[in-house]
Order: sequence, then C-alpha cells, then structure tokens
Amino acid sequence: MNSTVIVTIVVVIIAVVAVLLIKKKTSSTLDKDNSGHEEHQGDQELYALGMNPVSPKPIMYALTTCQHCKNTRKFLDENNVDYIVIYLDEYSGSQRSDLMEKVRTYNPRGTFPTILVPGGKVIVGFRKQLMQEALLHDAGTTA
Repeated sequence: MNSTVIVTIVVVIIAVVAVLLIKKKTSSTLDKDNSGHEEHQGDQELYALGMNPVSPKPIMYALTTCQHCKNTRKFLDENNVDYIVIYLDEYSGSQRSDLMEKVRTYNPRGTFPTILVPGGKVIVGFRKQLMQEALLHDAGTTA
C-alpha cells in the first residue's frame, strides 16, 4: 500500500469516529417526542423543584437568553447569594407548559426573571433594591 492510500484510510476512520461521537453527544441531550420532533429535556430534579418550589434558597425562574435574568444572576453572584435557577427554555412540550403555568401562579404576566424568596416574597424582573432588601437585609446576611 502506498502512503496516499494509508492517509486516506486514516482520514476516513477519523471522520467516522468524529461523526459517531457527535451523534452520541447529540442523542444524549435530545430525545424524540411522540410526533418525531426532537425535544430538549432539561434537568429533571430542577423540573420537579420548579413544580414544587420548596427550598431554603431563593428559586429563580429564568430564560437563558434574557438579559434581565443575566443581570439578576450577576447581582446575586456578586453578593454571594446561594440560589437555584431554573431555565424554562431548557424544557419543551408539556414540561415547559407546566413550568410556565407555575410561574404564572406567582407572576400572572409570566415575565422573567421571577424569583421566589424564602418566606413568601416574589420579585419580578431585575429589581436590585428589592433583591437587596429581601435577600441581604431581611436575613441579616446573604441568603
């Protein structure tokens, strides 16, 4: 065998392995729903928490693309607040609908972020002063 044939075989093997790895990675994050459409499944523990939001930590319902959500996370991180974030756009189908319905029980407009503060307070949007009062001052320390 000449070197051209060997190089060609090696390239084909590498390409096949790469395709198989990509396919495996894609299939692990995407599942098919009953209609044959790909459906993204978010974290199931977070989904369960989102449907029954009982936690000593603040729970933030958010979207990955929402700038107000990003600003809120930045503020919480800068103030060392321990919180949980549930991104609704990581779910689809009935799970997304169920989570959205849950958000509307706390925030009828269904806007983001919606933050559930332990003790029953709800903060909607990037509301720095409200977050400072509810998460930093009310507890005496960071939540």
